[in-house]
Amino acid sequence: MSVSDYGLERQLMRRLEAKLPGYRFYELDLTPHKVVSLHQTLQQLLPPEVLESPAITYCVHVLGLENSRLASEDGQIVDSGLIAQLNFEREIVFRKPNYLTLLWGDHDFFVQLQRQAPDFWSWVTYFFEFKQEEAYTEVPLPEVPAPDVPARLPAREEYIQHLEAKLQQLPLNAPDKSRTTRERLNLYSLLADEYAKYFDYEKAQKYYEYAINLYEQLGETGTKLNKLLFDYASLNLKFRSYTNALGIYQSVLSNMIAQKDLYNIGGAYYQIGRVYQEQQVWDTAIKSYQKALEWYQKLRQYEWLGSIYHEIGIIYEDLRDWNQALENYQKALEWNWRIKQEHRIGGTYHQIGILYEKQGQWDQALDNYQQALKWNQKTKQEHLLGGTYHQIGMLYEKQQQWEKALENYRQALKLNQQTGQEWKLGSTYHGVGMVYSSQQKWNQAFESYQLALGWYRKTAQEHELGSTYHQIGILYETQQQWEKALESYSKALEWNRQTGQEHQIVGTYHQIGMVYEKQHNLVKAEEYYQKAAEALPPYFEDERAIVAESLARLRERAGAEG
Repeated sequence: MSVSDYGLERQLMRRLEAKLPGYRFYELDLTPHKVVSLHQTLQQLLPPEVLESPAITYCVHVLGLENSRLASEDGQIVDSGLIAQLNFEREIVFRKPNYLTLLWGDHDFFVQLQRQAPDFWSWVTYFFEFKQEEAYTEVPLPEVPAPDVPARLPAREEYIQHLEAKLQQLPLNAPDKSRTTRERLNLYSLLADEYAKYFDYEKAQKYYEYAINLYEQLGETGTKLNKLLFDYASLNLKFRSYTNALGIYQSVLSNMIAQKDLYNIGGAYYQIGRVYQEQQVWDTAIKSYQKALEWYQKLRQYEWLGSIYHEIGIIYEDLRDWNQALENYQKALEWNWRIKQEHRIGGTYHQIGILYEKQGQWDQALDNYQQALKWNQKTKQEHLLGGTYHQIGMLYEKQQQWEKALENYRQALKLNQQTGQEWKLGSTYHGVGMVYSSQQKWNQAFESYQLALGWYRKTAQEHELGSTYHQIGILYETQQQWEKALESYSKALEWNRQTGQEHQIVGTYHQIGMVYEKQHNLVKAEEYYQKAAEALPPYFEDERAIVAESLARLRERAGAEG
């Protein structure tokens, strides 16, 4: 099937599927893959449901074949070798499979296929060529693109729709193939970036892979490809695909060193530090941040120093080394003041507020949260305000000032909805649920927890589900609904294991132990208290004391009852 543009290709696929209701259809887009052997690629990428299906159950749309022949910026055709290889694969591609193969591409691909692979072409049963009757008219982009801030906003939706429309109408049969290739690369890159900011991981990943594959096929190894790979790694980090993120960052770092791209090496070490930090590999994270500091100072890139000290402060805060944390936050503030990076000052005040809140120093925490609000309002970063109101809500919740807590949580919800920060809504609904639970308003609490679960799922934050299921377990436990409590705790354990939240498992093991103790099942209670003790990280001193107290109480009780 030869088509003149992607929009026409999509229309024809849908019409064909409607005409052949007796078949099942599967789409395989080869755009993100460098294909030399079509047979091997089909065997690797098609799922078992297609490969092992009864004969002629499936029709497989094979898309993206036009990418086997690309034009570089100097107009030279770069051939992947696919067409030549097809001459040797004619029988295994068409005769052996138990599905029908429908090949889609542009005019140039099929012309070259007829010329260079005549043996393969002789096996082609039908060939159709389709062109749009209307002349290609360029789809204009909005004069003002979507804001740079990650958010689900109408402006971003409109911008994405325009990019998609422009891609769909991009002519594949244009005489200047190099220009068409550049336009496709640009659109793939823009769409990847916009979908990432829209929190749509799957579509962002798809377009990053499209763009990266085309760059690699064109032999691009310089700054453009490094930037694209760097952004793709950041997408994986955002959605907690740590192994992928680390591998890509390290590959980019190697490229930068080999290409003597000294200016960006500090940024690569900084991002590698973030990957290790989010996995709680503290020592390696700090070493990576220190390397980033060295490179930034060496190249006089002082504007980034505040961000690194800020992240090091978070690590020490997580390790409960309050003095070291505060010292690094102060360094972050000093550098951001000195280099006039005022847009970062509010974030550090916010984090200092969290630091004081964790120590129960409520007044200092509130003062720093107020500073964060002031600086973020001053620098027009409204998308950060909701996060600080959320923390103020938590602060009042810990002081059992329920109405003030709810007031600030509601303000957080309002601001985050207004600024498109949907990924923050789940945690705030979770907080609202905890307030209602503390007030013994069970129905409102349960409703808020369900809203939290819904938003976590919608925004691909499965790593947060465990904490909410844990709180639902506490809600049922408080009402002595033991089976429902255990069921919710089991879901909490399951999600925390799946998403690597090992540090949260301790509390859930302990709560399960408490449920069994309240039911007078002392053997089971001891089993789960012991599991909690064994799962404790070394720096969880408060939790260690609680678990030890529970074990001692249980053993004393068992001795008295024995």
